[in-house]
Amino acid sequence: MAFKRLILALTAALSMATAPLPARAQSGAPDRLVGMWNVEAGGPVGQCQIELQNHAFAGRLAARSILCIGPLAFVNGWAPERNGFILFGIDGRPIASFAPARGIMNGRLADGSLVVMRPAGGQRKDAAQPQTGGGANPCYIREDTGKCVSPEDTVAPRGPHPVRVLITGLMNIRRERSLESQVVGQVKAGQCIIVNACFDTKWGVRCEIPMDGGATRGFILKYYEKKGRDYVGFVNRC
Repeated sequence: MAFKRLILALTAALSMATAPLPARAQSGAPDRLVGMWNVEAGGPVGQCQIELQNHAFAGRLAARSILCIGPLAFVNGWAPERNGFILFGIDGRPIASFAPARGIMNGRLADGSLVVMRPAGGQRKDAAQPQTGGGANPCYIREDTGKCVSPEDTVAPRGPHPVRVLITGLMNIRRERSLESQVVGQVKAGQCIIVNACFDTKWGVRCEIPMDGGATRGFILKYYEKKGRDYVGFVNRC
């Protein structure tokens, strides 16, 4: 009886080892996306690299992170989605979803903070270009002009801080990083203000600004959504 159980166990193991991979992994990776990507972010993710690979691992297309910290340090798989792709962690859960916009890939982490990736080698030239009919949001918009911002303004200012920025839409100033904290003022389109630092939070990227001549501080949004479209609250220069 024990021998029969051993034979059955070995047979099951061999069946699992030879079972076909899921269709998504079998089909191979979109060639235009495979390669190295430089990660740029306004918060603790830091500057690092993600490599999208064209072979399957554990039933999913393989990926690896290089020198990343935070959630992206745990990347080990990816899958194409519309014009972009999804990154998965070692637990199989999605970490971020990316869509192309003007030569970059825009993505958001689980806390809502923005991550930008640029092709670094191996991809086709159109890797980060929206394709007709894909339905991807084409860009991040400045509300005062209704136009897409340039790629350097899709990330929070890196410094050295403090940095002077130009406000592009009416926004509340809150006392703390939380969107539930007290509103203590507003900034308007056309204002030049100082940004001391920006932070990735569960409420998105929140940027600290001095108030009352530097005696107090407040927080504004770098990104916000309105009617299904993504906006930047300011551009990184004045």
